[in-house]
Amino acid sequence: MKKLNFLCSELSGTGGTETILIKVLNHLIDNYEVTLTLSNVPEKREWLDKIDRKVKINMFKGNNNISKLLFILKLFLFEKNTDYISLSPKMILLGSKIKKIFNKNYQIISWFHLSLANQDVFDTDHTLPCADGHLAISNVNRRELLNMGVTEERIRLIYNPTEKNEILPQNCNNEMRIFYAGRIVLGTPKNLRELLNGINNIDNVYLDIYGGGPDLEKGKELANNLGITDRIKWHGWTSKLWEEITERPDALIMTSNSEGFPMIMLEAISRGIPVITSNFDGYDSIIKEGINGYSYELGNIESMKEAIEKLRENKLSPEKVKDSISRFYSDSYFENLDEAIEYFVN
Repeated sequence: MKKLNFLCSELSGTGGTETILIKVLNHLIDNYEVTLTLSNVPEKREWLDKIDRKVKINMFKGNNNISKLLFILKLFLFEKNTDYISLSPKMILLGSKIKKIFNKNYQIISWFHLSLANQDVFDTDHTLPCADGHLAISNVNRRELLNMGVTEERIRLIYNPTEKNEILPQNCNNEMRIFYAGRIVLGTPKNLRELLNGINNIDNVYLDIYGGGPDLEKGKELANNLGITDRIKWHGWTSKLWEEITERPDALIMTSNSEGFPMIMLEAISRGIPVITSNFDGYDSIIKEGINGYSYELGNIESMKEAIEKLRENKLSPEKVKDSISRFYSDSYFENLDEAIEYFVN
């Protein structure tokens, strides 16, 4: 049986990438011997328990960079009959060099989960093009790869998967309640400073915030300074978001400067919840204006206010909201994924 090794670095254990990995790894074990290689020990490890026991998990547990390099080198040098799907640009570059120097015949495929252009964590321009193929999670990622000089035949657009869920029962309160779920970062990329300033300028809107992050206390301080503390509830990070949200909020709100592919959008929409979002590059891969949500001009508080008022005035059908993302539901996604992997590694 053909072997696939998924290479990951710097996973926290709480993000959307981990959610997708669980689904993909558990799906692929029917046709491949699957390994997950982690270059760090995630801060939260509960998600690993959701991975099928047939998946082998390799995890580097040290903190020495040379030892970590040797840990990765051994994979490329000594594993047999194995192809690699890498979420780490640095591992793509390393694997590509080893392949050329030692005349290895494996394939190394990129599967990057952030916006390629609007981030400063990885040098994507000089690493990702070294891959033999690319699984693109959005139209934006596909365009960014093309702009790097990657040819069309080396890219397969697969998006990300979400499950069909039951539409949540309607919120019984009369007030408008919207929610945010994600890392608490006031600046780039989550841009929560804009969200809090927006709430300050919109009457009779209440905000639930789920998540933790580096700016949690600063966010609470800003909310207090704006005088909106009584309209915000800070729930903290949770691994069981959809067990805590039992009634349908009026909307999910996102104010991001950039996103790779926001899984929380799909998770909300699949439950009949519309989305208010900034018009970051690629938002329109998911959002259909007036059907499953509304967008606003990034950086424009008045535009955000108008989008929220549109939603308040036009009650969107939760059934139509849910049906608007049919191409992202698992059956369609896994069919595309299987074809893409077979194209690259068989």
